[in-house]
Amino acid sequence: MAIWTSDKIAVFNDYDLNEFNGNIARKEKYIYWAESFSEAGSYSTAKTKDTPNLKRYVSRINKENLSEKFKVAEGNDAYASITDGDYLYATAVFTDRIEFYKYDNNLDVVTNVTVKNDDQLNASQQFVIVDNYLYLLVSTLDLSTHVPNTEIWKMDKEFNIVEKYNLDEPSAYMRMVNVDDVLYIVEALSGRNSNGEYQSGNKLLVFDLKSQNKNYIDIPDKYPTNIHYDLKNNQLIIENDGLNNGEFSFTTVNLDNLEKDIIHLEGFSTENYTSPYFTFKDNFYYFLFNDSLVKYNIANKNQTVINLENYKIKDAHYLIVR
Repeated sequence: MAIWTSDKIAVFNDYDLNEFNGNIARKEKYIYWAESFSEAGSYSTAKTKDTPNLKRYVSRINKENLSEKFKVAEGNDAYASITDGDYLYATAVFTDRIEFYKYDNNLDVVTNVTVKNDDQLNASQQFVIVDNYLYLLVSTLDLSTHVPNTEIWKMDKEFNIVEKYNLDEPSAYMRMVNVDDVLYIVEALSGRNSNGEYQSGNKLLVFDLKSQNKNYIDIPDKYPTNIHYDLKNNQLIIENDGLNNGEFSFTTVNLDNLEKDIIHLEGFSTENYTSPYFTFKDNFYYFLFNDSLVKYNIANKNQTVINLENYKIKDAHYLIVR
């Protein structure tokens, strides 16, 4: 197991942090965006938060030797990004266009494509890869009617648009995962109330890429923000916004029986903490806060909180469970 801080990587030989193996000094002290990680094979890719000179970087991380490579992100962002192990595919969003960038393993750009806006504004949200095609979740706004909508763009890996799917959904759908040919898309917001305040989304949109049929799954907690898929246990894990809910919680949806549960991460005030980095391995879920690691046992639902300050860790933000 390895835990990233701004200036070091703390390495452990076990999953309970009892066997500390030492620190690796980081050459660059960048902080990663938790939602930006993508994994394929022995590598992860991510983008950094803004540096003091307001630059954002894309990164390629070797999960075996824990080395990092950085390059300034083209368009100064990687709004949506994903890796297939050979290349990193990323976007930068502007008011009149979306820029698409394909980076090689040295993080050099080998393909750059511009898709201009016509009669609508387009904002890329997230990529998934299905059958060697990129599928991009896109939020749109009709410039004449000002009506929002959601689309899925099917693209080849040179960013040629093969097909567009109009989901006819005005709610804000921001994140998705695929389970084979089915997309599970989180409804983050469902419009505004009479006071003009944003209303929480409360469902998953289920979109079958082959049949193009839509279904919905209701979810119990409010303001869902991100989604993951646990293949071993065949369940979805949905992160809920801490500030709007007053706590950090994750909703699980078992796809065998649609049984739902909420994991409440107690003892972490939203005033003192930001949302944890989440990952999983086998029958354990790991929630990494800046100074603590919560290990959750899926079988018995027990939580173990490990204090990272014992290892002089105060700004943890990324975790590899090997």
